[in-house]
Amino acid sequence: MPSHLKALPVILAVALVLFWIAGFAWPALARSGELRRLRWAFLIVTLLAFASPSIWVYALAMPVVVAAFLVPAGDRGTRAAALWAGLLLAVPSVGAYIPGFGGIGNFFEMTHARALTLALLLPALLWVRHGARSPAPLGLAADWFVLAYFAVQLAVVLPFASRTDLIRQAFVLCIDTLLPYWVFSRVFQDPDGLRSALRAFVLTAMVLSVLAVFESVRRWPLYDAVPEAWGMSWDLNVFLERAGLLRAKASAGHSLVLGSVLVVALGCWAAVRQEVPRRWLATLGTLGLVGGLTASMARGSWLGALLLGLLLLVLGPAPIKRLLLAGVAGVGVLLVAAQIPALRVVVDLLPFVGEVDAFNVTYRQRLFEISIALIANSPWLGVPGYLDHMEELRQGQGIIDIVNSYLAIGLATGVVGLGCFLGAFATMLWSLWRLRRDADAAPEGRHLAGCLLATTLALMFVLVTTSSIVIVPAMSYMLLGLGVSCARLYLPQRDASHALAAAALRHGRL
Repeated sequence: MPSHLKALPVILAVALVLFWIAGFAWPALARSGELRRLRWAFLIVTLLAFASPSIWVYALAMPVVVAAFLVPAGDRGTRAAALWAGLLLAVPSVGAYIPGFGGIGNFFEMTHARALTLALLLPALLWVRHGARSPAPLGLAADWFVLAYFAVQLAVVLPFASRTDLIRQAFVLCIDTLLPYWVFSRVFQDPDGLRSALRAFVLTAMVLSVLAVFESVRRWPLYDAVPEAWGMSWDLNVFLERAGLLRAKASAGHSLVLGSVLVVALGCWAAVRQEVPRRWLATLGTLGLVGGLTASMARGSWLGALLLGLLLLVLGPAPIKRLLLAGVAGVGVLLVAAQIPALRVVVDLLPFVGEVDAFNVTYRQRLFEISIALIANSPWLGVPGYLDHMEELRQGQGIIDIVNSYLAIGLATGVVGLGCFLGAFATMLWSLWRLRRDADAAPEGRHLAGCLLATTLALMFVLVTTSSIVIVPAMSYMLLGLGVSCARLYLPQRDASHALAAAALRHGRL
């Protein structure tokens, strides 16, 4: 057996077991065919990735495979979005440039995520139906901020890029950001479609969590076999350790990316776990995701998961009582761990408290200081050639690692670009907050709004500690679109007379 195929049986076995368990957790999905469709899509795409001799064979064959799942009649747009959410992390997003001709050096870098977007989200645009709750083009505040950030990213490179480069960058930005946001904010016509996308993302994340634990225990990065099968050298194929333990990455490409993915998955799981009738299965799902997050050794994501848990407690019933209980339990666990030598390694791994890799904290502090100084000198539209001024941060791998997405945005597009990026998420969070506080909204909608609100805030915190690389931008814009869809599907629609009466009641005039 070729060496790169040795990982395939492990991945397939774990996936089959997890999807089998999911059939007991969601019996209705097993009967409806939704679970079967996602299972076969995941297995076939994984097999195709390992069996393909090159990325080009995979990039041409995979769209044909996933398109077959859209042939049956029904809501194809919702099905395409759910498949995209479930397959985004099925294969590492290693890339290669499509060669050009006629004076064009390269078209753009083809990756798994981009091939998947072209195969599923691009046709999904044609299946977006305009119903009673569908927003008009540019009918949402988030639309304007997303498009404004898109325009700023192109404006800052306009003085330095040729027309061909500008078109290439616009095309890539559309694939990586605009398409995920636009489809996920508009394609769902009912709450069932929205929940199907959440379930698909969670199920794949659970498979990756178990594989991450396996990687950490066996010290075997399973998905490094895919670039090997394609004959490619990927700069993310590095063996990272922390305290002598492998930092698992599964198909995410990097442990920091896996950590951010699993934080989002934990939030999405909180939104749909109430659908699981058996509590022990719901608890097992939570433990699986936490295990994968632990195996990633991504300490920033650990803090993000902690923030997510606190926000879910605050936004849930009896928040004060639950926060007190959680605080007492957390302090007790840390005190016990500090006194037991075998558990001391857990305390040492904690950021700011432990001693393992303390230099990473120092590096991030220096990165912040230098970046803020550069942005202060050129605040509005970024710092041209900012990497030339950051040589002291170059690491042993020969890279300057800007492990803070907001600093990267500020350096590249200035406070204007950063304001547009944050504005899109702020408007979505505000709409979710309104939904959660609306007494006339369905309890299910208020619960979902609280979970997506907490998940978004947790991800925004994690972005302080990681770079927006690989699939992080696409995942972030997917979450943005999901939040927008949640608000538009669940917010009660009121006519003008109802709104006036409610306003009068608030001001004591009735």
